[in-house]
Amino acid sequence: MTSPASPFRRFLGLLGMFVFLTSLLTALGAAWMVFGLGGGSDLRTAQGRVVGQQNVQLKRGPGARSIVEFTTHDGRSFQVTDALVRQGQAIHEVGESITVRYSAADPTQAEIGSSFWLRTVAGWVLLAASAAGMAVGGLLRRLSNPRASHKNTL
Repeated sequence: MTSPASPFRRFLGLLGMFVFLTSLLTALGAAWMVFGLGGGSDLRTAQGRVVGQQNVQLKRGPGARSIVEFTTHDGRSFQVTDALVRQGQAIHEVGESITVRYSAADPTQAEIGSSFWLRTVAGWVLLAASAAGMAVGGLLRRLSNPRASHKNTL
């Protein structure tokens, strides 16, 4: 005969499920951050030139991001706007030469090289934290189940 789970064990089980699921969703987002653009083997780089800055209003005040024009390996010209907004002014000055990464199949999905590395590092950190969160969530779920905590020996 088994006794019903205590309120504390039920709480541990729900907490474990919540931690596990939120960590899993975070891991999916982090995987997109790390592998989103670089998923194909046709990733290329080009030197671009900052042609302008786009002003953006942030909660903490005004911000800006760079607009970069670049030419692909086949001679087509494109513009890319930095995905990262910096408070104050954009990190790059107009006229500055910077590296752009783009997919040969779809150059419109280009990104500024420095933003790519920042996104990749942040993605790996989030993946590691998500793995730890899923482990903690799984452990909490295991602790909430009295049958899984210790085996009955006959």
